[in-house]
Amino acid sequence: MKKIRIRLTAFVLSALTAISVMTSFPVMSETDNSDEKKQVTVHFDISDPDITYDTDDDGNQIKITDITADANSSVRIPDVFLHKKGYYFSGWTTDNVRGYPINSVIQVSDEDVTLAPVWYNLSDKTEYNIEYKVEIEGEEIEVPKSLKNLSTRQGKFVEVSLQTFEYPGKVYSQIGWRYDGNTYLGQQYIIMPDHDIVLTPNWLKFYNLIYTPGDVDRLNGATSSEFERMETISFELAEAGRFSRNGFKIIGWSCDADDKVYTPLQIYTMPSQDVTFTAVWEPLTYNVVFIGGTGKAEDIIKVEGQTDTSIICPELTGTKSGYYFDGWKFEEKIDGVTTTTIYQPGDEFLIKGTKPGLGISLNAVWKKGTRPVEEPVKYGDADCDGEILLNDAILIMQAVGNPDAYGINGSEKTHITEQGRINGDVSNTGDGLTNLDALSIQKYLIGIITELPVKTE
Repeated sequence: MKKIRIRLTAFVLSALTAISVMTSFPVMSETDNSDEKKQVTVHFDISDPDITYDTDDDGNQIKITDITADANSSVRIPDVFLHKKGYYFSGWTTDNVRGYPINSVIQVSDEDVTLAPVWYNLSDKTEYNIEYKVEIEGEEIEVPKSLKNLSTRQGKFVEVSLQTFEYPGKVYSQIGWRYDGNTYLGQQYIIMPDHDIVLTPNWLKFYNLIYTPGDVDRLNGATSSEFERMETISFELAEAGRFSRNGFKIIGWSCDADDKVYTPLQIYTMPSQDVTFTAVWEPLTYNVVFIGGTGKAEDIIKVEGQTDTSIICPELTGTKSGYYFDGWKFEEKIDGVTTTTIYQPGDEFLIKGTKPGLGISLNAVWKKGTRPVEEPVKYGDADCDGEILLNDAILIMQAVGNPDAYGINGSEKTHITEQGRINGDVSNTGDGLTNLDALSIQKYLIGIITELPVKTE
């Protein structure tokens, strides 16, 4: 037989998993957060009329009552010893396979559980053997003396060894021992059956567990997260705060192994393959705050909207002595540079979202004095003399051809004004002054077209 180095593991599993009742392995958590748990009942089946109990100092029997506990929590078995004529009390079981001594701790699931007493017959002296058998790469390995020549009676508890073996090249890791299709971790108990048993290593592989935010924008910080997890191990999936994205929150994890969507912190059992979980995002709902700056609460206006949708900037009825309201100012950083945009009431404001924990606000712009009176647009009247004449077309051609002299800031006294530029933009309004504007005025004057402005395709 080969010799191989044996190690005593201080792995967290060994101490905690001896108390596991519903699963072969403990839940490994990546977060301290937990969802609200429902209540379950731990019932002790003591219906056998031949059962008696220890007594207290007053001579009263110390009986066991059911326990109410949170689902997926730990429950300590009462330190109460049972008696039955001709038998010895070993402890408790849920399935007649695993044993739980008094005063130990069990892990309950989200369903009620019943514990039944386990006895062994005092008159039955027959003992059965417990053998630890290890094979690596098809060849049996010599085990230490502490794992040899173990025997006990039917109904007694057999504590599973903490000792483990290292697989060459660390292709596998041993987590506990297997017998009859069940896995037992160090310090768990097997109820001895009426035959010999053989325990073999439970070899498990590590696989990659990857979290990704997906192909999305506006991420802050980490863009991936990777762990190693053993196959068959159950654990909580990442919390909703694994990734940060402006304007969105994680509501689930899409799994590429089974095409299912899991909620954050949901229990997941690692398969025998690498697994990638992609974040499922939901847009946040904001109360966009428009701050009037008047000192009055009624001039602070909130408009609700979701990320990547537009809202309408509100009117401001409040006033500020000596000033006039000139719009809503919004500041944001784009590529590290702070930019400022002024929105007028009625304009659309696109909610791009912001970093988690921050809100969105716009501030009123107040300018000293009174609001300038805006002159109405009179299309065609480029020289602002109140009439549409040929000289309007001529002034436009001069402004286009010689802007230094006749442009808005031209040197000639008769240069076009800002209002004249607006009035003269009659062809494809909004594209600025061109010779087409002058031509359209001429066509209007000779009756080829009947109104200004005109849309020229």
